[in-house]
Amino acid sequence: MRGALFCAMELRRAAVSGATWPARLAGAVRSAFALGAVAVAAACGGGDQQTIMMPPPTPPPVIVTPSVAGGMVTFPYSQTIQANSGAAPYTWSVSSGKLPQNLSLTNAFGELIDISGTPQTAETQTFTLQVKDTAGMTASKAFTIEVKSLTPVQVQEVAGAAPFDMIEIQGLAAGAFNPSDWLQHRLNWVPDVRVPMLAPQPTGAFQNIYAPWALEQQGGWRLFYGGWDGTDTGNDRIWSGTTADFLSFAGRHLVIDHGSLNHVNNANIHQLPDGTLHMLFGFQAIPNGLDQIAYTSSPDGTSWNGTPEPYTAQISDAVTVQGDPTFAGSDFNGGNVLFRESASWTMYYSGGQFGKKKGNVYRATSTSLPAFTATGTALGSINYANDVKKFLVQGQNWYVMALYYEPVVFGEPPASFVYSLSRDGVTFSGELGLFGGAGAADKFVTTPSFVTQNGRILGVLYGGDAVDWLDPDYSIFARWLQKKVVIEVLSGASGPPSGAYGPDRQWFYAPAGGSLQGTMTVFAEDGITPLATGPVSLSAGKSYQFVAP
Repeated sequence: MRGALFCAMELRRAAVSGATWPARLAGAVRSAFALGAVAVAAACGGGDQQTIMMPPPTPPPVIVTPSVAGGMVTFPYSQTIQANSGAAPYTWSVSSGKLPQNLSLTNAFGELIDISGTPQTAETQTFTLQVKDTAGMTASKAFTIEVKSLTPVQVQEVAGAAPFDMIEIQGLAAGAFNPSDWLQHRLNWVPDVRVPMLAPQPTGAFQNIYAPWALEQQGGWRLFYGGWDGTDTGNDRIWSGTTADFLSFAGRHLVIDHGSLNHVNNANIHQLPDGTLHMLFGFQAIPNGLDQIAYTSSPDGTSWNGTPEPYTAQISDAVTVQGDPTFAGSDFNGGNVLFRESASWTMYYSGGQFGKKKGNVYRATSTSLPAFTATGTALGSINYANDVKKFLVQGQNWYVMALYYEPVVFGEPPASFVYSLSRDGVTFSGELGLFGGAGAADKFVTTPSFVTQNGRILGVLYGGDAVDWLDPDYSIFARWLQKKVVIEVLSGASGPPSGAYGPDRQWFYAPAGGSLQGTMTVFAEDGITPLATGPVSLSAGKSYQFVAP
Protein backbone atom coordinates (compact mmCIF):
# COMPACT_ATOMS: atom_id res chain seq x y z
CA MET A 1 0.00 0.00 0.00
CA ARG A 2 1.48 3.34 -1.04
CA GLY A 3 -0.11 5.35 1.72
CA ALA A 4 -3.14 6.01 3.90
CA LEU A 5 -6.21 7.06 1.91
CA PHE A 6 -9.65 8.51 2.44
CA CYS A 7 -12.79 9.46 0.49
CA ALA A 8 -15.95 11.81 1.19
CA MET A 9 -19.24 11.93 -0.77
CA GLU A 10 -21.48 14.82 -1.73
CA LEU A 11 -24.54 14.54 -3.98
CA ARG A 12 -25.09 17.83 -5.78
CA ARG A 13 -28.52 19.05 -6.79
CA ALA A 14 -29.48 18.14 -10.36
CA ALA A 15 -32.68 18.43 -12.38
CA VAL A 16 -33.61 17.47 -15.91
CA SER A 17 -36.09 19.67 -17.77
CA GLY A 18 -38.06 18.82 -20.91
CA ALA A 19 -37.97 15.07 -20.22
CA THR A 20 -40.94 12.78 -20.63
CA TRP A 21 -40.28 11.41 -17.17
CA PRO A 22 -38.53 14.25 -15.28
CA ALA A 23 -36.07 13.19 -12.60
CA ARG A 24 -35.08 15.60 -9.84
CA LEU A 25 -32.32 14.63 -7.50
CA ALA A 26 -32.35 15.71 -3.88
CA GLY A 27 -29.53 18.10 -3.06
CA ALA A 28 -26.60 17.84 -0.72
CA VAL A 29 -26.34 14.63 1.22
CA ARG A 30 -22.96 14.29 2.82
CA SER A 31 -21.27 11.14 4.08
CA ALA A 32 -17.64 10.29 4.75
CA PHE A 33 -16.39 6.79 4.54
CA ALA A 34 -13.74 4.27 5.36
CA LEU A 35 -10.55 5.29 3.73
CA GLY A 36 -12.15 8.14 2.02
CA ALA A 37 -14.64 10.49 0.56
CA VAL A 38 -16.44 10.38 -2.75
CA ALA A 39 -17.64 13.67 -4.22
CA VAL A 40 -20.57 12.94 -6.53
CA ALA A 41 -21.91 15.35 -9.13
CA ALA A 42 -24.71 13.89 -11.23
CA ALA A 43 -27.63 14.48 -13.59
CA CYS A 44 -30.30 12.18 -15.06
CA GLY A 45 -31.24 11.80 -18.72
CA GLY A 46 -34.65 11.45 -20.35
CA GLY A 47 -36.37 11.38 -23.73
CA ASP A 48 -38.06 14.01 -25.90
CA GLN A 49 -41.56 15.28 -25.12
CA GLN A 50 -44.15 12.89 -26.57
CA THR A 51 -47.85 12.05 -26.44
CA ILE A 52 -48.61 9.29 -23.95
CA MET A 53 -50.70 6.51 -25.50
CA MET A 54 -52.47 3.74 -23.64
CA PRO A 55 -51.03 1.71 -22.15
CA PRO A 56 -48.35 4.14 -20.94
CA PRO A 57 -44.76 3.17 -21.68
CA THR A 58 -42.40 2.04 -18.95
CA PRO A 59 -40.43 5.06 -17.75
CA PRO A 60 -36.69 5.09 -18.28
CA PRO A 61 -34.49 4.14 -15.35
CA VAL A 62 -33.33 6.81 -12.91
CA ILE A 63 -30.14 6.54 -10.88
CA VAL A 64 -30.59 7.70 -7.31
CA THR A 65 -28.20 7.78 -4.39
CA PRO A 66 -29.09 5.87 -1.23
CA SER A 67 -30.23 7.45 2.00
CA VAL A 68 -27.56 8.47 4.49
CA ALA A 69 -28.10 5.25 6.46
CA GLY A 70 -27.90 3.12 3.32
CA GLY A 71 -24.87 5.04 2.15
CA MET A 72 -22.70 4.26 5.15
CA VAL A 73 -19.50 2.62 4.03
CA THR A 74 -17.72 -0.26 5.69
CA PHE A 75 -14.08 -1.18 5.39
CA PRO A 76 -12.81 -1.80 2.71
CA TYR A 77 -14.55 0.96 0.73
CA SER A 78 -18.04 0.08 -0.51
CA GLN A 79 -20.72 2.48 -1.76
CA THR A 80 -24.14 1.36 -2.97
CA ILE A 81 -26.01 3.20 -5.76
CA GLN A 82 -29.61 2.46 -6.69
CA ALA A 83 -31.74 2.62 -9.86
CA ASN A 84 -35.47 3.34 -9.82
CA SER A 85 -38.15 3.06 -12.52
CA GLY A 86 -37.34 1.41 -15.83
CA ALA A 87 -37.86 -2.23 -16.72
CA ALA A 88 -35.79 -4.48 -14.49
CA PRO A 89 -33.41 -6.23 -14.53
CA TYR A 90 -30.75 -3.62 -15.13
CA THR A 91 -27.25 -3.69 -16.57
CA TRP A 92 -24.63 -1.34 -15.12
CA SER A 93 -21.38 -0.15 -16.66
CA VAL A 94 -18.80 2.62 -16.63
CA SER A 95 -19.53 4.38 -19.91
CA SER A 96 -16.62 6.83 -19.78
CA GLY A 97 -13.62 7.57 -17.60
CA LYS A 98 -12.37 5.05 -15.06
CA LEU A 99 -12.54 4.16 -11.40
CA PRO A 100 -9.56 4.71 -9.10
CA GLN A 101 -7.11 1.84 -8.87
CA ASN A 102 -8.47 -1.22 -7.02
CA LEU A 103 -12.10 -0.04 -7.13
CA SER A 104 -14.60 -1.95 -9.26
CA LEU A 105 -18.31 -2.51 -9.90
CA THR A 106 -19.87 -5.56 -8.25
CA ASN A 107 -23.38 -7.05 -8.41
CA ALA A 108 -23.86 -5.22 -11.70
CA PHE A 109 -27.15 -6.82 -12.82
CA GLY A 110 -29.72 -5.74 -10.24
CA GLU A 111 -31.41 -2.66 -8.86
CA LEU A 112 -28.36 -1.91 -6.70
CA ILE A 113 -24.75 -1.54 -7.79
CA ASP A 114 -21.74 -1.51 -5.47
CA ILE A 115 -18.55 0.43 -6.04
CA SER A 116 -16.06 -1.34 -3.81
CA GLY A 117 -12.44 -2.13 -3.16
CA THR A 118 -9.43 -0.82 -1.24
CA PRO A 119 -7.85 2.28 -2.86
CA GLN A 120 -4.07 2.14 -2.77
CA THR A 121 -3.04 5.23 -4.70
CA ALA A 122 -3.73 8.90 -4.00
CA GLU A 123 -5.54 10.00 -7.17
CA THR A 124 -8.64 11.71 -8.55
CA GLN A 125 -10.77 9.96 -11.18
CA THR A 126 -13.98 11.08 -12.89
CA PHE A 127 -16.22 8.52 -14.55
CA THR A 128 -19.80 8.13 -15.76
CA LEU A 129 -21.93 5.34 -14.37
CA GLN A 130 -24.65 4.11 -16.78
CA VAL A 131 -27.63 1.85 -16.13
CA LYS A 132 -29.64 0.18 -18.94
CA ASP A 133 -32.98 -1.55 -18.50
CA THR A 134 -34.36 -4.46 -20.56
CA ALA A 135 -36.14 -2.00 -22.88
CA GLY A 136 -32.78 -0.52 -23.81
CA MET A 137 -33.42 2.81 -22.08
CA THR A 138 -30.51 4.30 -20.14
CA ALA A 139 -29.66 6.83 -17.47
CA SER A 140 -26.25 8.15 -16.50
CA LYS A 141 -24.54 10.00 -13.67
CA ALA A 142 -21.06 11.47 -13.41
CA PHE A 143 -18.97 10.69 -10.32
CA THR A 144 -15.68 12.03 -9.08
CA ILE A 145 -13.72 10.00 -6.55
CA GLU A 146 -10.83 11.80 -4.91
CA VAL A 147 -8.52 9.59 -2.88
CA LYS A 148 -6.30 11.53 -0.49
CA SER A 149 -3.70 10.73 2.11
CA LEU A 150 -4.58 10.21 5.79
CA THR A 151 -2.61 10.79 8.98
CA PRO A 152 -0.78 7.60 10.02
CA VAL A 153 -2.49 5.91 12.95
CA GLN A 154 -0.60 5.76 16.25
CA VAL A 155 -1.33 3.44 19.17
CA GLN A 156 0.81 3.03 22.29
CA GLU A 157 0.71 0.17 24.76
CA VAL A 158 -0.48 1.38 28.19
CA ALA A 159 -0.78 -0.14 31.65
CA GLY A 160 -3.82 -2.27 32.28
CA ALA A 161 -5.10 -5.62 31.17
CA ALA A 162 -7.93 -6.57 28.86
CA PRO A 163 -9.58 -10.00 29.08
CA PHE A 164 -7.29 -12.77 27.80
CA ASP A 165 -9.16 -13.06 24.48
CA MET A 166 -9.62 -9.32 23.92
CA ILE A 167 -7.60 -6.34 22.72
CA GLU A 168 -8.46 -2.99 24.32
CA ILE A 169 -8.17 0.36 22.54
CA GLN A 170 -8.41 3.48 24.72
CA GLY A 171 -8.76 7.16 23.84
CA LEU A 172 -11.99 6.76 21.84
CA ALA A 173 -14.43 8.99 23.75
CA ALA A 174 -16.47 11.56 21.80
CA GLY A 175 -15.14 15.06 21.36
CA ALA A 176 -16.93 18.36 21.92
CA PHE A 177 -20.63 18.51 21.06
CA ASN A 178 -20.98 18.92 17.29
CA PRO A 179 -24.43 20.23 16.22
CA SER A 180 -23.83 19.18 12.61
CA ASP A 181 -23.53 15.52 13.57
CA TRP A 182 -26.78 15.64 15.54
CA LEU A 183 -28.64 17.59 12.85
CA GLN A 184 -27.53 15.12 10.19
CA HIS A 185 -28.14 12.08 12.39
CA ARG A 186 -24.53 10.93 12.16
CA LEU A 187 -23.74 9.38 15.55
CA ASN A 188 -21.64 6.29 16.23
CA TRP A 189 -23.26 4.61 19.27
CA VAL A 190 -21.36 1.60 20.65
CA PRO A 191 -23.10 -0.74 23.15
CA ASP A 192 -21.29 -1.45 26.39
CA VAL A 193 -19.84 -4.97 26.57
CA ARG A 194 -21.36 -5.41 30.03
CA VAL A 195 -24.87 -6.76 29.76
CA PRO A 196 -25.99 -4.99 31.88
CA MET A 197 -23.58 -2.22 32.83
CA LEU A 198 -25.04 -2.09 36.35
CA ALA A 199 -27.18 -4.85 37.89
CA PRO A 200 -29.37 -4.64 41.00
CA GLN A 201 -27.82 -5.55 44.33
CA PRO A 202 -28.60 -9.18 45.30
CA THR A 203 -29.36 -8.34 48.93
CA GLY A 204 -33.13 -8.84 48.83
CA ALA A 205 -35.92 -10.55 46.94
CA PHE A 206 -36.84 -7.53 44.77
CA GLN A 207 -34.18 -6.66 42.19
CA ASN A 208 -35.14 -4.09 39.59
CA ILE A 209 -33.37 -0.80 38.75
CA TYR A 210 -33.77 1.73 35.95
CA ALA A 211 -34.21 5.53 35.45
CA PRO A 212 -30.46 6.36 35.72
CA TRP A 213 -29.23 9.94 36.03
CA ALA A 214 -25.50 10.75 35.90
CA LEU A 215 -24.72 14.04 37.64
CA GLU A 216 -21.37 15.38 36.45
CA GLN A 217 -18.97 16.08 39.33
CA GLN A 218 -15.33 17.04 39.63
CA GLY A 219 -13.37 13.87 38.99
CA GLY A 220 -16.37 11.75 38.03
CA TRP A 221 -20.11 11.40 38.37
CA ARG A 222 -22.74 10.78 41.02
CA LEU A 223 -25.15 8.24 39.62
CA PHE A 224 -28.79 8.35 40.74
CA TYR A 225 -31.24 5.63 39.78
CA GLY A 226 -34.64 4.28 40.79
CA GLY A 227 -36.14 0.90 41.53
CA TRP A 228 -35.94 -1.80 44.19
CA ASP A 229 -32.20 -2.60 44.20
CA GLY A 230 -32.33 -5.68 46.38
CA THR A 231 -35.04 -4.63 48.84
CA ASP A 232 -37.68 -6.74 50.56
CA THR A 233 -40.65 -4.94 48.95
CA GLY A 234 -41.55 -3.98 45.41
CA ASN A 235 -41.80 -0.24 46.07
CA ASP A 236 -39.66 2.06 43.93
CA ARG A 237 -37.13 4.17 45.77
CA ILE A 238 -34.29 6.47 44.64
CA TRP A 239 -30.71 5.32 45.08
CA SER A 240 -27.27 6.75 44.45
CA GLY A 241 -23.61 5.81 44.04
CA THR A 242 -20.42 7.27 42.60
CA THR A 243 -18.15 6.42 39.69
CA ALA A 244 -14.99 7.91 38.24
CA ASP A 245 -15.12 6.10 34.91
CA PHE A 246 -18.31 3.96 34.66
CA LEU A 247 -16.07 0.93 35.04
CA SER A 248 -16.61 0.57 38.79
CA PHE A 249 -19.24 1.95 41.20
CA ALA A 250 -19.01 2.70 44.91
CA GLY A 251 -21.15 3.89 47.78
CA ARG A 252 -24.53 2.63 46.58
CA HIS A 253 -27.14 3.70 49.10
CA LEU A 254 -30.77 4.78 49.53
CA VAL A 255 -31.43 8.50 48.97
CA ILE A 256 -35.25 8.92 48.85
CA ASP A 257 -37.58 6.41 50.52
CA HIS A 258 -41.21 6.01 49.45
CA GLY A 259 -42.63 6.18 53.01
CA SER A 260 -46.42 6.22 52.87
CA LEU A 261 -46.33 6.67 49.10
CA ASN A 262 -46.45 3.71 46.74
CA HIS A 263 -43.42 4.60 44.60
CA VAL A 264 -40.78 7.32 44.15
CA ASN A 265 -38.59 7.25 41.03
CA ASN A 266 -37.37 9.09 37.91
CA ALA A 267 -34.98 11.46 39.69
CA ASN A 268 -33.72 14.42 37.68
CA ILE A 269 -31.03 16.45 39.44
CA HIS A 270 -29.40 19.82 38.79
CA GLN A 271 -26.46 21.17 40.80
CA LEU A 272 -25.76 24.89 41.20
CA PRO A 273 -22.24 26.38 41.45
CA ASP A 274 -22.66 26.75 45.23
CA GLY A 275 -23.01 22.96 45.52
CA THR A 276 -26.74 22.81 46.27
CA LEU A 277 -28.67 20.01 44.54
CA HIS A 278 -32.22 20.35 43.26
CA MET A 279 -34.23 17.27 42.36
CA LEU A 280 -37.45 16.57 40.54
CA PHE A 281 -38.81 13.07 41.02
CA GLY A 282 -42.01 11.19 40.34
CA PHE A 283 -44.20 9.70 43.05
CA GLN A 284 -47.33 7.59 43.11
CA ALA A 285 -49.83 8.20 45.89
CA ILE A 286 -51.91 5.17 46.80
CA PRO A 287 -55.38 6.86 46.87
CA ASN A 288 -55.63 7.81 43.16
CA GLY A 289 -52.80 5.79 41.60
CA LEU A 290 -51.61 8.76 39.51
CA ASP A 291 -47.92 9.47 39.11
CA GLN A 292 -47.18 13.05 40.03
CA ILE A 293 -44.11 15.29 40.12
CA ALA A 294 -42.35 16.32 43.32
CA TYR A 295 -39.37 18.46 44.30
CA THR A 296 -36.70 18.31 46.99
CA SER A 297 -33.34 19.99 47.55
CA SER A 298 -30.07 19.40 49.34
CA PRO A 299 -27.39 21.87 50.45
CA ASP A 300 -24.61 19.29 50.28
CA GLY A 301 -25.92 16.06 48.68
CA THR A 302 -26.17 14.25 52.02
CA SER A 303 -29.46 15.62 53.39
CA TRP A 304 -32.71 16.46 51.61
CA ASN A 305 -35.34 18.88 52.88
CA GLY A 306 -33.36 19.08 56.11
CA THR A 307 -33.33 15.29 56.68
CA PRO A 308 -30.21 13.10 56.41
CA GLU A 309 -30.36 10.47 53.69
CA PRO A 310 -32.61 8.63 53.21
CA TYR A 311 -35.31 11.29 53.07
CA THR A 312 -38.89 10.05 53.24
CA ALA A 313 -40.94 11.60 50.42
CA GLN A 314 -44.18 13.40 51.23
CA ILE A 315 -47.27 14.29 49.21
CA SER A 316 -46.55 17.88 50.22
CA ASP A 317 -43.40 17.74 48.01
CA ALA A 318 -45.63 17.93 44.90
CA VAL A 319 -44.98 20.75 42.43
CA THR A 320 -47.70 23.02 41.08
CA VAL A 321 -48.11 24.49 37.59
CA GLN A 322 -50.17 27.64 37.31
CA GLY A 323 -51.83 28.08 33.93
CA ASP A 324 -52.17 24.37 33.16
CA PRO A 325 -55.68 23.36 34.28
CA THR A 326 -55.10 19.68 33.46
CA PHE A 327 -51.87 19.33 35.44
CA ALA A 328 -53.37 18.25 38.77
CA GLY A 329 -55.39 15.43 37.21
CA SER A 330 -52.73 14.08 34.87
CA ASP A 331 -50.43 11.07 35.16
CA PHE A 332 -46.68 11.66 34.83
CA ASN A 333 -45.15 8.20 34.73
CA GLY A 334 -41.93 9.23 33.04
CA GLY A 335 -38.87 11.41 33.43
CA ASN A 336 -39.70 15.06 33.89
CA VAL A 337 -36.77 17.38 33.34
CA LEU A 338 -35.49 20.11 35.65
CA PHE A 339 -33.27 22.66 33.92
CA ARG A 340 -31.55 25.82 35.15
CA GLU A 341 -30.83 28.86 32.97
CA SER A 342 -30.45 32.62 33.54
CA ALA A 343 -31.45 32.54 37.23
CA SER A 344 -34.67 30.74 36.35
CA TRP A 345 -35.83 27.13 36.46
CA THR A 346 -37.49 25.30 33.59
CA MET A 347 -39.49 22.08 33.82
CA TYR A 348 -40.23 19.98 30.74
CA TYR A 349 -43.02 17.55 31.52
CA SER A 350 -44.96 14.89 29.64
CA GLY A 351 -48.11 13.11 30.71
CA GLY A 352 -51.83 12.53 30.38
CA GLN A 353 -54.69 10.53 31.80
CA PHE A 354 -53.72 7.11 33.10
CA GLY A 355 -53.27 4.77 30.13
CA LYS A 356 -53.74 7.61 27.64
CA LYS A 357 -51.04 10.04 26.60
CA LYS A 358 -51.46 13.77 26.46
CA GLY A 359 -49.55 14.10 23.23
CA ASN A 360 -47.11 16.92 23.97
CA VAL A 361 -44.02 17.87 25.90
CA TYR A 362 -44.91 20.94 27.93
CA ARG A 363 -42.74 23.67 29.42
CA ALA A 364 -43.10 25.63 32.65
CA THR A 365 -40.79 28.06 34.43
CA SER A 366 -40.14 29.05 38.02
CA THR A 367 -38.17 31.52 40.11
CA SER A 368 -39.39 29.99 43.38
CA LEU A 369 -39.46 26.19 43.44
CA PRO A 370 -41.68 24.14 43.56
CA ALA A 371 -44.22 26.57 42.03
CA PHE A 372 -44.13 26.73 38.21
CA THR A 373 -46.01 28.72 35.59
CA ALA A 374 -46.93 27.09 32.27
CA THR A 375 -45.41 28.66 29.15
CA GLY A 376 -46.85 26.34 26.48
CA THR A 377 -45.79 23.39 24.36
CA ALA A 378 -42.08 22.73 23.84
CA LEU A 379 -42.54 19.79 21.44
CA GLY A 380 -45.55 18.12 19.86
CA SER A 381 -44.79 14.51 20.72
CA ILE A 382 -46.34 11.48 22.40
CA ASN A 383 -42.88 10.61 23.75
CA TYR A 384 -41.72 11.36 27.27
CA ALA A 385 -39.05 14.03 27.78
CA ASN A 386 -36.38 12.48 29.99
CA ASP A 387 -33.35 14.76 29.73
CA VAL A 388 -32.29 18.14 28.31
CA LYS A 389 -28.71 19.33 27.99
CA LYS A 390 -27.39 22.70 26.78
CA PHE A 391 -24.16 23.37 24.87
CA LEU A 392 -22.49 26.57 23.69
CA VAL A 393 -20.89 26.10 20.26
CA GLN A 394 -19.18 29.04 18.53
CA GLY A 395 -21.25 31.52 20.52
CA GLN A 396 -24.55 29.75 19.73
CA ASN A 397 -26.77 27.85 22.17
CA TRP A 398 -27.85 24.30 21.37
CA TYR A 399 -30.28 22.22 23.44
CA VAL A 400 -30.67 18.45 23.08
CA MET A 401 -33.69 16.60 24.49
CA ALA A 402 -33.77 12.82 24.99
CA LEU A 403 -37.20 11.18 24.83
CA TYR A 404 -38.67 7.69 24.94
CA TYR A 405 -41.96 6.08 24.06
CA GLU A 406 -43.57 3.98 26.78
CA PRO A 407 -46.22 1.48 25.62
CA VAL A 408 -49.63 2.00 27.20
CA VAL A 409 -51.19 -1.34 26.25
CA PHE A 410 -49.82 -4.83 25.84
CA GLY A 411 -48.77 -5.82 22.34
CA GLU A 412 -47.26 -2.48 21.35
CA PRO A 413 -43.71 -2.56 19.92
CA PRO A 414 -40.79 -2.23 22.34
CA ALA A 415 -39.88 1.33 23.22
CA SER A 416 -37.05 3.17 21.51
CA PHE A 417 -35.33 6.50 22.06
CA VAL A 418 -35.42 9.69 20.03
CA TYR A 419 -33.88 13.14 20.40
CA SER A 420 -34.86 16.67 19.48
CA LEU A 421 -32.84 19.86 19.04
CA SER A 422 -33.56 23.49 19.90
CA ARG A 423 -31.75 26.80 19.59
CA ASP A 424 -33.61 28.56 22.42
CA GLY A 425 -34.84 25.83 24.79
CA VAL A 426 -38.40 27.02 24.27
CA THR A 427 -39.40 25.22 21.08
CA PHE A 428 -37.85 21.96 19.93
CA SER A 429 -37.73 20.60 16.38
CA GLY A 430 -38.98 17.28 15.03
CA GLU A 431 -37.54 14.13 16.52
CA LEU A 432 -34.74 11.95 15.15
CA GLY A 433 -34.08 8.35 16.08
CA LEU A 434 -31.48 7.64 18.74
CA PHE A 435 -31.50 3.84 19.19
CA GLY A 436 -33.42 0.95 20.69
CA GLY A 437 -32.22 -2.12 22.51
CA ALA A 438 -28.84 -3.51 21.44
CA GLY A 439 -29.75 -7.17 21.97
CA ALA A 440 -32.00 -9.67 23.67
CA ALA A 441 -31.08 -8.54 27.19
CA ASP A 442 -32.27 -4.95 26.67
CA LYS A 443 -34.99 -5.51 24.07
CA PHE A 444 -37.36 -3.38 26.16
CA VAL A 445 -35.79 -0.01 26.98
CA THR A 446 -36.87 2.95 29.10
CA THR A 447 -35.74 6.26 30.70
CA PRO A 448 -32.68 7.46 28.72
CA SER A 449 -30.36 10.12 30.12
CA PHE A 450 -27.17 11.65 28.76
CA VAL A 451 -23.72 11.26 30.27
CA THR A 452 -21.91 14.58 29.85
CA GLN A 453 -18.44 15.86 30.66
CA ASN A 454 -16.89 19.25 29.88
CA GLY A 455 -19.17 20.13 26.96
CA ARG A 456 -19.31 16.60 25.55
CA ILE A 457 -22.02 13.98 25.35
CA LEU A 458 -20.19 10.75 26.15
CA GLY A 459 -23.13 8.39 26.08
CA VAL A 460 -26.64 7.45 27.17
CA LEU A 461 -27.65 5.41 30.21
CA TYR A 462 -31.03 3.67 30.26
CA GLY A 463 -33.08 0.90 31.79
CA GLY A 464 -33.42 -2.35 29.87
CA ASP A 465 -35.20 -5.68 30.17
CA ALA A 466 -35.44 -8.88 28.15
CA VAL A 467 -39.09 -9.81 28.72
CA ASP A 468 -41.51 -6.89 28.37
CA TRP A 469 -42.05 -3.35 29.53
CA LEU A 470 -43.85 -4.37 32.75
CA ASP A 471 -41.48 -7.16 33.75
CA PRO A 472 -39.91 -6.31 37.15
CA ASP A 473 -36.38 -7.28 36.23
CA TYR A 474 -34.79 -4.15 34.76
CA SER A 475 -31.10 -3.30 34.93
CA ILE A 476 -29.06 -0.32 33.74
CA PHE A 477 -27.40 -0.43 30.30
CA ALA A 478 -25.13 2.01 28.46
CA ARG A 479 -24.51 3.07 24.87
CA TRP A 480 -21.42 5.20 24.31
CA LEU A 481 -20.85 7.85 21.64
CA GLN A 482 -17.35 6.98 20.45
CA LYS A 483 -14.93 7.16 17.60
CA LYS A 484 -15.34 4.33 15.11
CA VAL A 485 -12.48 1.86 14.83
CA VAL A 486 -12.21 -0.68 12.03
CA ILE A 487 -9.38 -3.19 11.83
CA GLU A 488 -8.63 -5.10 8.64
CA VAL A 489 -6.45 -8.08 9.48
CA LEU A 490 -3.96 -9.37 6.96
CA SER A 491 -6.31 -12.17 5.90
CA GLY A 492 -8.70 -9.50 4.59
CA ALA A 493 -11.35 -10.14 7.22
CA SER A 494 -12.69 -7.17 9.16
CA GLY A 495 -12.43 -7.04 12.95
CA PRO A 496 -15.40 -5.18 14.43
CA PRO A 497 -15.36 -4.22 18.11
CA SER A 498 -17.14 -6.53 20.51
CA GLY A 499 -18.35 -3.37 22.23
CA ALA A 500 -17.40 -0.44 24.42
CA TYR A 501 -16.03 -0.77 27.92
CA GLY A 502 -17.09 2.51 29.48
CA PRO A 503 -17.07 5.85 27.65
CA ASP A 504 -13.46 5.80 26.42
CA ARG A 505 -12.57 2.18 25.53
CA GLN A 506 -13.47 -0.52 23.04
CA TRP A 507 -12.73 -4.23 23.11
CA PHE A 508 -11.89 -6.31 20.04
CA TYR A 509 -11.83 -10.08 19.84
CA ALA A 510 -8.31 -11.37 19.36
CA PRO A 511 -7.81 -13.88 16.53
CA ALA A 512 -6.56 -17.40 17.11
CA GLY A 513 -2.95 -17.21 18.18
CA GLY A 514 -3.48 -14.16 20.37
CA SER A 515 -2.02 -11.44 18.13
CA LEU A 516 -3.54 -9.20 15.47
CA GLN A 517 -1.67 -7.63 12.60
CA GLY A 518 -3.33 -5.52 9.97
CA THR A 519 -4.57 -2.02 9.16
CA MET A 520 -6.52 0.06 11.65
CA THR A 521 -8.64 3.02 10.56
CA VAL A 522 -10.13 5.45 13.09
CA PHE A 523 -13.11 7.70 12.31
CA ALA A 524 -14.65 10.53 14.32
CA GLU A 525 -17.74 9.88 16.44
CA ASP A 526 -19.91 10.63 13.41
CA GLY A 527 -18.70 7.25 12.17
CA ILE A 528 -17.74 8.56 8.73
CA THR A 529 -15.02 11.23 9.02
CA PRO A 530 -11.64 9.48 8.81
CA LEU A 531 -8.99 10.58 11.30
CA ALA A 532 -6.07 8.19 10.81
CA THR A 533 -5.13 4.85 9.33
CA GLY A 534 -2.12 2.59 9.17
CA PRO A 535 -0.58 -0.76 10.09
CA VAL A 536 -0.83 -2.07 13.67
CA SER A 537 0.38 -5.08 15.61
CA LEU A 538 -1.70 -5.80 18.73
CA SER A 539 -1.69 -8.59 21.31
CA ALA A 540 -4.51 -10.24 23.23
CA GLY A 541 -4.92 -9.26 26.86
CA LYS A 542 -3.23 -5.88 26.39
CA SER A 543 -4.42 -2.27 26.33
CA TYR A 544 -3.42 0.38 23.79
CA GLN A 545 -3.97 4.13 23.65
CA PHE A 546 -5.05 5.74 20.38
CA VAL A 547 -3.06 8.94 19.90
CA ALA A 548 -5.36 11.46 18.23
CA PRO A 549 -3.79 13.41 15.34
